[in-house]
Amino acid sequence: MKPYPLNMNAACIAETVKRLAREAGYADCGICSLEPFTEFERAIRDRIARFPETRALYEPMLNRADPRAGTPWARSAIVCIRRYGHYAAPEPLTGRIGRAYLFDRRCSVCPEHAMPKNLGRALKALGLRIRRGGLPDRWAAARAGVARFGRNGFAYARCGSWCNIETWLVDAELPPDKPSLDSPCPPDCRACIEACPTGALTEPYVMRMDRCVAWLTYFAPEPIAPELWNAMGEWIYGCDRCQEVCPLNKGQWESLKKADWLEAVASRLTPDALATMDDATYRTVVHPLFGYIPEDRADRWRRNARRALNAKSLSERTS
Repeated sequence: MKPYPLNMNAACIAETVKRLAREAGYADCGICSLEPFTEFERAIRDRIARFPETRALYEPMLNRADPRAGTPWARSAIVCIRRYGHYAAPEPLTGRIGRAYLFDRRCSVCPEHAMPKNLGRALKALGLRIRRGGLPDRWAAARAGVARFGRNGFAYARCGSWCNIETWLVDAELPPDKPSLDSPCPPDCRACIEACPTGALTEPYVMRMDRCVAWLTYFAPEPIAPELWNAMGEWIYGCDRCQEVCPLNKGQWESLKKADWLEAVASRLTPDALATMDDATYRTVVHPLFGYIPEDRADRWRRNARRALNAKSLSERTS
């Protein structure tokens, strides 16, 4: 067993890690053990059995079920909650681009871009060996006691579901936190299921990825089936419907901070602007905000924007 860093005992390291996470800007931090996530594996295999056509989407996730299989030196996991539900979303983008993507800290101009890098540096300074990721994040958050599963499949932390989960494997045996195993949802609530535009939420806690608007707007192979394409409405990238209607999210979004980097380009992210943008605008304005998307996908944004405009026009004619 490796000696604890800086002559600190396990409990002291755990408390120091949580303090460092808060200092880095995270809303919450917990610690969990690394026994195989058997319930996660069972859930993935259940999705594949129910919806065989989704096998290619779900099967790659199975390698996260046993984090130590690929990282045998790991002894514990640190699980952090990053809250993004404190930004003021530019009005023209609301209901068209998912908020998780608007306020994605992977964007280099997001004020929270360096959070994981800063925490990682601090963990290394403690003498810990670390590796980012490699876990089923939502399941790790529940095991670490910092989130619970909603019926829409999202992880709900103290700030509702407007959050990201970020994890680190570490080589110290740290005292785990108490898991959050109960559901936070009101009894018999079906708001998310009934609001899902494409029926991706087939029942509580069961979502078909291949029908989710967030998947369909960008990742799904084209052409998209007409019944799904038409149901996607005004969403250009991502979807927030199941989170917007969720009673657990009531009052959880607080527009405390102005998103200056989005305000500066909001007029160029509207359906009208995206539907007719040229490739140069995509490369210099749109793509830098969503840099994890290949640079050659301007046509997909244009098609999604045109569908959004058609959906808006139809809604106005029938209202």
